[in-house]
Amino acid sequence: PVSSQRLPCTPLLQGLDSFRMVSMHASEYDLAHRVYALLSSGNIPNGLGAAAGPVQIHCALWYAICVVLLGLICVLVRFSAKPKASDCEDQSISALAPLVVTWIVISGGLTWVNKLIFAPEASGGFGFPFVTLLMLWHMVLAVVFTNIMRVLAPQLMPAAAQNKVTFRMYMKNIAPIGVCLAGSLILSNGAYVYISVGYIQMVKSCTSSIVYVLAVLVGQETFSLHCGASLLLICGGIALSSLGELDFNITGFGLQFTATFVEATRLIVLKALVSSGGIQLDASQGFFYYAPTCLVAMLVPFSMHAEGAIPWDKVWALHPVLLASGLIAFALHLTILVFLRHASGTTYAATGILKDAILIAGTSAYYSHPVTRLQAVGYCISLLGLDLFNRAKEMKAHWAKQTKQEEAAESTPIVQKGKDQV
Repeated sequence: PVSSQRLPCTPLLQGLDSFRMVSMHASEYDLAHRVYALLSSGNIPNGLGAAAGPVQIHCALWYAICVVLLGLICVLVRFSAKPKASDCEDQSISALAPLVVTWIVISGGLTWVNKLIFAPEASGGFGFPFVTLLMLWHMVLAVVFTNIMRVLAPQLMPAAAQNKVTFRMYMKNIAPIGVCLAGSLILSNGAYVYISVGYIQMVKSCTSSIVYVLAVLVGQETFSLHCGASLLLICGGIALSSLGELDFNITGFGLQFTATFVEATRLIVLKALVSSGGIQLDASQGFFYYAPTCLVAMLVPFSMHAEGAIPWDKVWALHPVLLASGLIAFALHLTILVFLRHASGTTYAATGILKDAILIAGTSAYYSHPVTRLQAVGYCISLLGLDLFNRAKEMKAHWAKQTKQEEAAESTPIVQKGKDQV
């Protein structure tokens, strides 16, 4: 029998019709549902209901995806192992276009596969909402691949290859970061079960605001009126985006906001540890140590069975999909690593905003989940506030640098001319 349950993209809250953008909800335009069907049973249903019986996995297609991902990982590792051509690290977005496209495609692919795994079978997904188990699997693959990289490309991980990290360094500088990262991954992926992908990206735009507030509270930053006004714009934009969300869910919002807060805490702790001295780890070496730490930290909620009993027979049935998800996650990490080797933090942040905007527009069209005008206005206000915030931070840093240079010039003694100087 065909299920009568409606998809989450069915129009809700008819009173907000005036705020809706154009979207396609008819079954003949429901692209997400049709691709779901092709990747599962291989047949496109005529209606929106789920096919009877358990979802069958198109294994050959998923294995082919895994092979392509393994090839991509090998290429990225090779690029990571190459020395930089010049000391000038910052390149424009246009010069890094292949990396930018790769980053956007892989990030969107990971979001799509995870959403496909978590989505209920009535919506055409695989009905496997076990977030902690999926994140555990990601960390297992990360531990395996980083150890392979340590053996095959030791120049990428000199601290790991030479065993420079002592147990005390690990407990002080690495374990807190790994625990925070584990919490952020579980909470942020758990939000995909309850709210739309586009709305999640909108909520993530407030990360810099939370980081700044926490930094002010712990004394890492001094409060600035310009930064405070920018934060109000960001928070106001997030509030408008929440009001305009058609499928708003308080549980999903709570999970994503908590994940953002945990991620901000991780960045604050990371900055404090770096400022206190000790060993410096880049993204590649850091992930070598963070992955097993995350793995151990995730075992705590996993052992508590917070998400209920796990159907292990379904885990085996979904193994090609779960393998693809883990490979995409590791490929995404390598892509970011290569990107950071050729671009500055400013270019990385600007590209991240572009990626989020494309992801919001793409998932809205793909899942037939409309972005309302109220949401669009709210997100634009958030981006404006984020731009003003970054400008205020840059101006503050410029003033601090200029003041330091002036003080250094005033304290420099005047050198008397020598006998042979004119």
